[in-house]
Parts: sequence; C-alpha cells; structure tokens
Amino acid sequence: MLSCPRVSACPLFAQFTVKASLRLWQAYYCDGSFDRCERYQLAATAKPVPSNLLPNGRLLDVPMDQLEARHLQ
Repeated sequence: MLSCPRVSACPLFAQFTVKASLRLWQAYYCDGSFDRCERYQLAATAKPVPSNLLPNGRLLDVPMDQLEARHLQ
C-alpha cells in the first residue's frame, strides 16, 4: 500500500505516531487513502495548510502547535 508522499512534512503525522488513539487516522489517511486527506489536497495545490486542519477537513478548536505547548506544560 502506498503512503502519502507528504508524510515527512506533515506535522500531524508526528502526532499520529505518538498517540495510539490517532493511529487510526494514520492508517486510513497517511497509509491508505491519502488522496482523500484535506491537508494533502491543499498542499498539492500549493495552498496554505492550517495547523489545526484534520485529514477529514474538520478544524480542531485549538491549533496543533498550541496543543503541543499545553501538553508540555
């Protein structure tokens, strides 16, 4: 199965591999149907990708960088 060509540049991928509950996202989008990933679609068209955009197109209430900062405190 092909993996998303943007895996190494995607900040969400690191979150997926750290948290077991998020590995389902990784299996479905990153390692499976990455062409359905909203992040991939924006990046492929050279549009900015919001840090809080999930692969399914929904936005987190808090950007990922703020979530990471809260987690470290």
